[in-house]
Amino acid sequence: MKIWNPNDLIGKEVFDTNHQPIGWVDKTWKSWNEEYPGYFFGIKLNDQTRNQYFRGANKLLPVYNEYIRDVTNQVTLNKTLDYFYHYWNMTIPCGPTTFPLEELVEKPVYDKFHSRVGTFCSWVETNGTVHDLGLLLDPYICETWHFPYNTTMPIETNHITFVKDTVNLNVALHDLKEYWQNRQYKKC
Repeated sequence: MKIWNPNDLIGKEVFDTNHQPIGWVDKTWKSWNEEYPGYFFGIKLNDQTRNQYFRGANKLLPVYNEYIRDVTNQVTLNKTLDYFYHYWNMTIPCGPTTFPLEELVEKPVYDKFHSRVGTFCSWVETNGTVHDLGLLLDPYICETWHFPYNTTMPIETNHITFVKDTVNLNVALHDLKEYWQNRQYKKC
């Protein structure tokens, strides 16, 4: 579903396709996809969903606007909680090992020279494969590169080299800017 004013969704209760309550929309991030006005929504999970599906995780569940079926006084998704549970607990390759997606969300990300790039806040999957992580750019980078704040940019999982308390990438900050420009990810 196309969302033209994502801030209107903040605070609305979210239900899955079977009308099971999930939580509330807490945050929005603009996606890098300019052809289809895209947003990611961070859903703050209610206690029952958090404990039953997400092992008590306190992180926001990122949902792309394509998963939204209907918006009224509530938000109804077009997928079930089981669907989101599957992807939230999925592991992806990160350097020599794998990590669950939920452990990567909200971790600080640094380039190969230890410059802060931002924080992982979302991911994009197609046919069951995660192919890009959504990187919420650091405010300093947004200011320096003249990007709006709350901008997310894609980063392929093969650029992750090490994960512990932070995520380290195998590319430099200036290479990331060129990487996004070459792939024609325009300023959001």
